[in-house]
Amino acid sequence: MSGGLRTTARTVAGGLVAVVGSVALVGQAARATGVIAHQRSAPVVADARLDDAYYACIATQAHSLISPSTPVRYRPDVGIVAVVVLNKAVAPWMRLSPAGTEPAGWLGLRRTSGPHGCLGDQVTLSTRGADGRWVVRGGHGAHIPGQGPPPAPPL
Repeated sequence: MSGGLRTTARTVAGGLVAVVGSVALVGQAARATGVIAHQRSAPVVADARLDDAYYACIATQAHSLISPSTPVRYRPDVGIVAVVVLNKAVAPWMRLSPAGTEPAGWLGLRRTSGPHGCLGDQVTLSTRGADGRWVVRGGHGAHIPGQGPPPAPPL
């Protein structure tokens, strides 16, 4: 291949890479604009606000039952979904009881249709009473009417 032909081939290849790259960048920019517009849409914003309110409600109920210095654990019979909900709401401030020690109480989450629910969920604290029997108290201080978990956030 001669020197002039090599230079022309490099120029054409470079131009082709530039065109393909530019088209890809414009396409991704258009896609990103669409995603942002969707995430700012009224239904998505309303769902995000409900999600925020739900976890704030759960945190408020937990605060009504325990202080940040109270060593607690999750009830052994709490399912994985409840653990995720509780972790998301209280893990930043909650104090876990060290292994091998008796916690001051056992946190749980129960379904309720009463006036103390966060979309039908209520935080509970199980403790031993003076007579040795279990006492279960429900959280209070916040309420969101309705049933079911908050909507899943869009990806």
